[in-house]
Amino acid sequence: MTPSQDYIATWFYRESHEEASFYPQGGRGDSSLIHSIYMQIQVPFFVTFRHYNPKAKMLFFTNLEEEKLPYYLKELFRDTGAEVVTRPYACRPPKNWYKAWMSQFYVYDVMTEMKRRMRPDDTLLICDADCLCRHPLDGLFQCVREQGSALYDMGCPEDYPINGTTLRDMETVYTGCYGTSPSAPVHYYGGEFIALRGDAVAAVCRERPVLWEYNFHLPPDAPRLHEEAHMFSLLAERLHLRNDIANRYVKRMWTNKPYRNIRPGDEQLAVWHLPAEKKFGLHYLYHLLERDKAIHDEAGFWKKAGMYCGLPHTGLRKKAKDGMTRIKNKISSLGHGR
Repeated sequence: MTPSQDYIATWFYRESHEEASFYPQGGRGDSSLIHSIYMQIQVPFFVTFRHYNPKAKMLFFTNLEEEKLPYYLKELFRDTGAEVVTRPYACRPPKNWYKAWMSQFYVYDVMTEMKRRMRPDDTLLICDADCLCRHPLDGLFQCVREQGSALYDMGCPEDYPINGTTLRDMETVYTGCYGTSPSAPVHYYGGEFIALRGDAVAAVCRERPVLWEYNFHLPPDAPRLHEEAHMFSLLAERLHLRNDIANRYVKRMWTNKPYRNIRPGDEQLAVWHLPAEKKFGLHYLYHLLERDKAIHDEAGFWKKAGMYCGLPHTGLRKKAKDGMTRIKNKISSLGHGR
């Protein structure tokens, strides 16, 4: 009997000028800047996840043809044994549905493809590319086999607006769609880290069109689901997949000055999600790994990664390096504006 397979997938969808929405860490989705940022962060993602998960099948989903990828990504995918999967954006929301993150529904195209590939007891982790893997994920995949899912509960208050929608709003959508109230108060599951068993992937793909059809035909003034994690949070309730298992493995770590949520011990989590480090720490690691090609000295690598990304604290070297990076980026943007 063939053993079950663990899959690790990330993705990048390049928006056209006509469909471009806003991304706080990069700008418009059709900009060359955001394209460059998201291409470069694939390097530390694939190198670290492959280093600690040598038996996993790694996949990169995109709407770009493989031959149009930068040379360093072709080299990266060859060295890590990752597969490039080119797919169009079928699960696209209506134009102008929301002001930001409109490429995020592409995650459902990823699931559609994985439903075709996976057996019921295979496991899948869909993870944002602004993440680093610090430890093996064998325990996570085992939990997914046993429980069906491992989700990242953001712990949001009931009336806190999450990208324009509160948990109370989400419950209103759920009740309207299914004609029954949720079995328990709805929680918001972060879309940056979704781990599912094969049969759960199939169930999400089967159930999504019902909620999709309801949500995208709501009147403009009605509570509605703006982004993919809103929708997945309700699908998790509908399919009895709810848990907070992923909180043992990952945290959305804000490392910048306006808001910093790092706590002692966060640096020991298996996965660091670093949304504020796309242009800083992850960019520095991209250059480091372009030179080294792999992690040769784990202790040395993570010492540098912690310093670059501000874990467990932001030191003077990072502050100085980030300051210089901001100046260079400002000068570069002024040059492009001429």
